[in-house]
Amino acid sequence: MVKAVFDTNVLVSSLIRSGKPRHLWNKVIKGEVELIISREIFSEFNDVARRLKLRRYVSLKHLRRFNLVLIRIGKIVEVRTHLPQITEDPDDNMIIETALDGRADYIVSGDKHLLMLKEFKGIKIIDVEEMLKILASQP
Repeated sequence: MVKAVFDTNVLVSSLIRSGKPRHLWNKVIKGEVELIISREIFSEFNDVARRLKLRRYVSLKHLRRFNLVLIRIGKIVEVRTHLPQITEDPDDNMIIETALDGRADYIVSGDKHLLMLKEFKGIKIIDVEEMLKILASQP
């Protein structure tokens, strides 16, 4: 099974929008992708999802349900790796470190700083559309 870390922006998009991010999230729920997550990513996701500007897209009740599913199906890893700053955005490190410690195959992101890397220590960094194509090509 494909193991992937979703960047916070992908998790938020799958929470508040239909379309490709939600389609990818549904593949996680169906067990087609093993989602790797850390406490750091979970915390950042909740900080972003609770922002006032997102209130018009999602209720706190819906966020709580999403979190329950995220905790139930995600493989939570403890981040032990600490890298020097990899991209211009220091928050990108937690995504990469989670992927390394969780032995992920992919990082799925919409972040231009991460996507520019394309790969880090054998972990491919791709967008949602590319991840869906990879999953569609698997038997």
